[in-house]
Amino acid sequence: MEVVSYGPRAVQLRFAERPDEAAFARSQALVKRWESRTNSDRVGRLELIPGLTTLVWTGEPADLAAVRAWLAEVPRELGSVAEAIPERLVEIPTRYDGADLARVAALHELSEAEVIERHSAPRYRVQCLGFSPGFPYLGGLDPRLATPRLATPRTRVPAGSVAIGGEQTGIYSVASPGGWNLIGSTAAPLFQPWAATVESAFLLRAGDRLRFVPDDAPGSGPDEPGPRPKLGTPLLRVVSPGLGLTLQDAGRPGLSRFGVPPSGPLDRIAAGWANRLLENPESAPVLELCFQGQRFEVLRDSWLALTGGSLGLPGRPGWSAFRVKAGEVLNFPPATPGVWSYMAVPGGWCAEPGLGSVSTLPRAGLGEPWISGSELRSPQPSPLILPSGTAGRRVHWSEVPDYSATEPLWVWPGPQWSSFTPEDRARFAAETWTLSNQCDRVGYRLMGPPLRPSPAEILSEPVLPGTVQVPANGQPIVTLPDGPTVGGYPKLGWLEPEALRRLAQMRPGSRVRFRWRSG
Repeated sequence: MEVVSYGPRAVQLRFAERPDEAAFARSQALVKRWESRTNSDRVGRLELIPGLTTLVWTGEPADLAAVRAWLAEVPRELGSVAEAIPERLVEIPTRYDGADLARVAALHELSEAEVIERHSAPRYRVQCLGFSPGFPYLGGLDPRLATPRLATPRTRVPAGSVAIGGEQTGIYSVASPGGWNLIGSTAAPLFQPWAATVESAFLLRAGDRLRFVPDDAPGSGPDEPGPRPKLGTPLLRVVSPGLGLTLQDAGRPGLSRFGVPPSGPLDRIAAGWANRLLENPESAPVLELCFQGQRFEVLRDSWLALTGGSLGLPGRPGWSAFRVKAGEVLNFPPATPGVWSYMAVPGGWCAEPGLGSVSTLPRAGLGEPWISGSELRSPQPSPLILPSGTAGRRVHWSEVPDYSATEPLWVWPGPQWSSFTPEDRARFAAETWTLSNQCDRVGYRLMGPPLRPSPAEILSEPVLPGTVQVPANGQPIVTLPDGPTVGGYPKLGWLEPEALRRLAQMRPGSRVRFRWRSG
C-alpha cells in the first residue's frame, strides 16, 4: 500500500504489484469501502479513478486531506482474499489480422496459429476501463504472449483493434493514438456515444469475463442512429472548418472510470471571457478554432464575441464582442501569437448533448462534427439586449493573457518521479524543449534530449490532463483534456492548469522550458 502525490490535486494509491485476480478483488474492496464510508460534502467533491493496481483520487488540495486520513486507517489486509465477484461472460468475435501479429509470433518463437490459439483460449477479466471510452484492460493473458509496447506510439489505431500491451490485452474502442501491438480486429460495439444513458453506452464493465472467438468474418457492428433533433435556430453556416473546429462547454468531468476524458476548452480563461462579454454563464458552449482558415456565412443578425489566440477579424479586434449582419462572410486569418481562439454567441451555442456535454470529441464520436455545410445554432430570440447605440465591447488589456511570454512553466513531480535518475530530472528543467508538429487536443509532444526512466514502461494506471509521460523513445508527451485516461508510460510530472493553458497556446516549433515546483 504505497501512497504518492500526483501534483497538489491528486493522490495515488498503489495497492498491488501485479494485475491478477487478488489485485482486482482488493480494488473492488477498497472502492466499496470508500464509497460507503461517509456522505460528507467534501468527499462528494472528489473523483475516484480505478486502475489495474492503483486508485487515484482527484480534487482540491483541502479535500484530499480526507483521502490521506482515510488511507492511513485502511487495514493493509483489506481485500487480500479474493471474494466471489458477480460476473457475466461477453464473447467478442475476432478476426486475427493485426499488423503486428507476425512480429509478435516471431518474437515469441511461435507460429501465428499458436498465437491465435493462446490468445483466444482464456476467459479474461475486465479489470478496468480506461485510455479511451470503453477500452477494456483485460487480465489473464498467456505469459508466453506478453509483449512490450511500441517504442514510438502509432498516431492512429483503428477502432476495434485487438492488441497486446505488456502483460495485458485489450480492444481499442475508438480510433486513437496507441502503442500496443495489433494482432486482430472486431466489429463489436464497445462504445456507443449516442446511447441514452452512461451505463448503456458501454458494452463492458469492470468485473466482466471476456472471451475472444476467432471469426474470419465478424459483423459490421450496430446501425448508426437516425438524425438527432436540432436545437436553436441557425446562425452561422460553416463554409470551411479550417485546421480545426469544435464545440466546447464545461466538458465531461467525473467519467474517467469509463475511459471518457474531460474535454472542455484548452484555454479556459479565453473561453470564459468570450462568454462574459455576452453575459453568458462561463460554462456556456463556445466554438474553439484551431490556428486559421475557418470561414462562416452569417445567416441572421446577432452578436458574437471573439477571444483567444486570434487578433480578430477585419475591422473587429480580438477579445471583443461585435455585431454581425445576415449575409456577411467571416474569414479567420492565422491566430497570432496563440493557437486556439474562442467564439461565443448570446445564450451559448445549441447542440444535442452526448454523455451530458456538447463538447466535441471527434475520436469517440461525441458531439457533432463541424464540417463544411454544418449549421451552427443559437437561441432565438437572443437573450442579450444591449442599447442600440452600442457598437461593441472590449476586454481590458490588463486581463488579456500574454501568449508571447517565455517564462518557464511550473511542473510538479509525478507518480514515477523516482523512476528517473537525478540527472534526467534536472535535465528536464534545464533543457529548452521544442514543440513537435504532432500536437492536438489529445497531447503535445516535446522534442529534446531523450529521458530514460527505469523501467521504461509500467502497468497501465490513471492519467490526468497535464501529465508529462515519457514513452520508450524518451521524448515527453504532455496529456491534454482529450487525452487518454489510463496509460502505461512513466509519469515524470504534472503541469498546473495555468501552465497547461499556456502550453496549449504555444505553436509547433515553439521553445519551452519547465521549472520544478515542490512543497
